[in-house]
Amino acid sequence: MRSVLRVVAVASIIAASIGSAKALEYKPVSSPDALPFLIVSGEFKINEPLNEFSRAVTSSGARVIVFDSGGGSIGSAMQLGRMIRAAGLDTLQVRQLQCASACSLAFMGGVRRVADAGSIGVHRSSFAPDSGMSTDEAVSSVQAATADIMSYMTEMGVDPKLMGVALTYDRSDMRYLSASEMAELRVTNFIPTPQSVDTSQVPSTPSLPPAQASVDERQLESAAVAFIKGLIEHHGDNADLAIAQVQTSYAGIVDYYGKPTDLNSIIADKRSYFQRWPERGYNLHDESVIVTCANERCMVSGTYDWVVRSLPRHKQAKGVARFSYTIAIGPNPKIIAETSKVMR
Repeated sequence: MRSVLRVVAVASIIAASIGSAKALEYKPVSSPDALPFLIVSGEFKINEPLNEFSRAVTSSGARVIVFDSGGGSIGSAMQLGRMIRAAGLDTLQVRQLQCASACSLAFMGGVRRVADAGSIGVHRSSFAPDSGMSTDEAVSSVQAATADIMSYMTEMGVDPKLMGVALTYDRSDMRYLSASEMAELRVTNFIPTPQSVDTSQVPSTPSLPPAQASVDERQLESAAVAFIKGLIEHHGDNADLAIAQVQTSYAGIVDYYGKPTDLNSIIADKRSYFQRWPERGYNLHDESVIVTCANERCMVSGTYDWVVRSLPRHKQAKGVARFSYTIAIGPNPKIIAETSKVMR
């Protein structure tokens, strides 16, 4: 975290390193007095491709993420936040830049979070008038989005009461949070001690490390995807084989749907589901998979089709689900976090 403390003192170079951007861009910045950090700028688009973020983190060696974004897609922002958390990165927000609307959700992904007063802005969810939705559809969608956001806040360790603040402001009346509010609501969870840093020695044009991931990094990403794909496919085996796969693939304690859960409890939960649905099939959408690897962790997310059936109960169900797994890398990779949500 020393890098965060030092970056706070050289915030001026962050502002000087940013240009206008529409789509998300990732700019590594370094200074003589701080470890490299990565500035994420631009708008979060729907279904934003985030693999480039993973490569930028790996190639730059960044440990701290800074934002310059007015928001955008809630789903993409939360996905980036989960990637930040999975990689064990910290987040920092300075007053010279902005992190508003959906960007605030990405900021929450930081393991340790530091922000200047007035640098984080929130408001309630909304849809553009030309979205084509009826009033009832828009209300239903906003309610669903609000529930997703509150669940995400809990997952990230932020007090969901923040939503109560956001709901009183619309997009045209952004609410910027004070330092005390951010601390009380756990938007921030670390208070740095200001340090004196001579910024006159900071280069005006920060050096940019290579953006291309190495062959080894790509091999690691491919291995992580193969590991998760095999796990999902084994969930379609008979109950005994599927449970055996869980026993060998999961760590002793897992962040399981937002709660620390021991392996025995996970096995009991999986066994109950497998017994309820003896016949199960899963088909991963290869094009949906996003993988990010950093700091001996890989996060793999995406979607898959699922179908389950129980002949004794004369029941069948099917749909599409979004999943996210985090793997601890090592000689024996282990799942350390899992979450999923049925989309339809």
